[in-house]
Amino acid sequence: MTKSLCPPRPLLGALAAAALLSACSSETGEGGDATAEVSNETLASMVAEADGMSVAADAMSDAGLAPVFDGAAAYTVLVPQDSAFEALGEAGEDLRTAEQRPAMVAILRDHIVPGYLTPEDIANAIEQDDDGSVEMKTMGDHTLTFTQQGETITVASEDGSTARFAGEAMRASNGVAIPLDAVLKQVAAPAG
Repeated sequence: MTKSLCPPRPLLGALAAAALLSACSSETGEGGDATAEVSNETLASMVAEADGMSVAADAMSDAGLAPVFDGAAAYTVLVPQDSAFEALGEAGEDLRTAEQRPAMVAILRDHIVPGYLTPEDIANAIEQDDDGSVEMKTMGDHTLTFTQQGETITVASEDGSTARFAGEAMRASNGVAIPLDAVLKQVAAPAG
């Protein structure tokens, strides 16, 4: 049975508690990084300063989402790397225009889940599930499904798009940014 990590479910609380406990630990678990440092910076500033995430950072700023990620509420943002937008070709370029801002905001909302979840938290939840998958509801009110093969965590959206965790997660004071190798949305090339 697939578990869902939609707040305020008990599993989400358990994951948050596990994250807090692991942050307090000075030991590193097998395959995990319990001593990873949490920055004093906010999620918005970490994503804005990160190499290879300028498209997502600019889109968050242009869409007025950056102040949300400067606040006290915790979020986990699955951030498509610049190369993920480049892989969309003309459709990716079109998404960055002012006319397509509503579409870009909708896409970004489906890359955001509430709560402070590290890749280790997600991997642990997958491992605990009988089916080996975990579902989470996005801020765009869609469901993402997380699975793991070896050390690789893959996330799939409702429309069948998939992406893999691609790089070190950034742990901010108010959330986690996890780089992705693809955009979790099928995007059509502009007509004309």
